Amino acid sequence: MRLSPTDSPIPNTRSTTRSATPIRPYLSIALFALVLAASTGFLLRFGLGWGMPAWAANYTAIRHAHSHLMYFGWATLALMALIWHFLSGYTGRGLPRGVHWQMGITAVLALLSFPAFWVNGYGLTQIGSASLPLGAMISTLNGLTWFHFAWLYRRVSRMLTHRSLPVQLWDWAILLLLLSSGGALGLVGMVVTGAQSPFLQQTFLHLFLDLFAVGWFTLALLGLLWAWLGQRVELPRRLPILPLALAMTPTFFLGMSPALVAPPLFWMVAAANGLASLLLFWHLAELLRRWDHLPWLARFGVGMLAVHGLMGLVVLWPGVWAWSGGTQLRVYFLHNLLLGWMSSLLLALILDQLRLGKIQWVRWLGWAWIVGVGFMLLTLLGLGLLQFVPISTLWLLRAAAWSSLVPVVVAAGVWLLSLRSDQAGSSTRLD
Repeated sequence: MRLSPTDSPIPNTRSTTRSATPIRPYLSIALFALVLAASTGFLLRFGLGWGMPAWAANYTAIRHAHSHLMYFGWATLALMALIWHFLSGYTGRGLPRGVHWQMGITAVLALLSFPAFWVNGYGLTQIGSASLPLGAMISTLNGLTWFHFAWLYRRVSRMLTHRSLPVQLWDWAILLLLLSSGGALGLVGMVVTGAQSPFLQQTFLHLFLDLFAVGWFTLALLGLLWAWLGQRVELPRRLPILPLALAMTPTFFLGMSPALVAPPLFWMVAAANGLASLLLFWHLAELLRRWDHLPWLARFGVGMLAVHGLMGLVVLWPGVWAWSGGTQLRVYFLHNLLLGWMSSLLLALILDQLRLGKIQWVRWLGWAWIVGVGFMLLTLLGLGLLQFVPISTLWLLRAAAWSSLVPVVVAAGVWLLSLRSDQAGSSTRLD
């Protein structure tokens, strides 16, 4: 098994040459996307507990608007901005002017995904005499910006004589990002051609959504976390990177309906998923050794990554995966990954980048996030294990709805702070 050496020193990106592309505006846009996506999540949870309002009757379409804005506008935009920030610390040079255009176009198209999906999701929307798949079209355009990002990243990073731990993680994260975009293209092709294959539809959908989240998000976030820690403490000498990326690649099949996945395929994918979990625990073990140096909110995110790894091992128990397909556990799984791990860590890194983490009431916002998201995850887990939990379904739905309001409030508070930070420190650049 190939491991990656990680013993080179990590530069302090705050002291390197400044670039012409500011990081703060894109972080603020990403935070706005989080506020809007979280607000839509609250609306969806409210609809499950009390019924959707008449002006938001298409639950499925609104769910697509919520998830795609979370993926494109919040996570991907923030990840790209922070990768550019740390990467320039390794090269010691400013970023090319094209990064400004890439980030700007990515931000605009990410925000446009929300209205594009709101009406009909991946279905056709009537505009004049034409019926257009607006959701599929905007997904395709967003995908093109990922290829632009990958090209610029390769152009900047190829000058590195040594590819350190964070850079190698970003290399593989971006490769999985591009691979997942094939799922989006497949969905567009099915809409255009009118293909009706349930297996292909599920394959393309989960190649896109699941590999995007499990592969791109997780590896990119690990790279950012190790880059942040590398400015403060010595990094481990060796960690698995290539084996982790390869093990993650086929796991999107586990997101599909059990009825569509043959047993031989399931066991192959479940074994890969279990291996990926074990390799994640290797990273977690090294993070635990540096626990005192982690940003305070990041500790919660790392804990939720550990829960994610445990779920990967539970899938190996015969019959558990097929049984879980008839429950709400997938909803819990996604929210643990996207809110518990990804969003918690991104917020921690953004607060540090904006130098807001030491403000006392910001710390209270962080604790509110931990309590609110933690309680919401417990209610979603309860809904997934409903047959074993002696609690009313309606009570759990309404408890999940009220707890989902907490991320909205916290995200709005951090977003408003970022706007104030923009005004006070507009000279801060992606350096």
